[in-house]
Amino acid sequence: MDPIKDLLHLYSDAVCRQDADQWTDTWCDSGIWDLGHGDPVSGKENLRSFWTNSMSRFEKVIHTYSNSISELDDTLGTGRAYVTEWLIPVEGDPVVLHAFYDDEYVFEKNNWLFSKRTLNRLYMGKPDLSS
Repeated sequence: MDPIKDLLHLYSDAVCRQDADQWTDTWCDSGIWDLGHGDPVSGKENLRSFWTNSMSRFEKVIHTYSNSISELDDTLGTGRAYVTEWLIPVEGDPVVLHAFYDDEYVFEKNNWLFSKRTLNRLYMGKPDLSS
């Protein structure tokens, strides 16, 4: 088993099902989520609130990973995960996101968790890639 792939799959499953508890449980208490807008969100409760608010704008989100790499020692690690999201907003046209996360992991409470995720967008726009 690969504990980081398991972590990525739990995260993705939570996004697809809009499960705030499961999504929040993939983060350490001091986690940092940087979506590339200049204002990273930090702290598990702030992450949960921000994510719940963000997800409320979407009728459906399909979040998948295509490939990932990671390096771990006993308690810390780094990695990169390529992600595609298909987003159907409550209002407006569908959008697709192709990106990768640069990740930092920590082993806490007998689990690997995200300590930091930095999103690097490759494309965000019309699903036919025309924008």
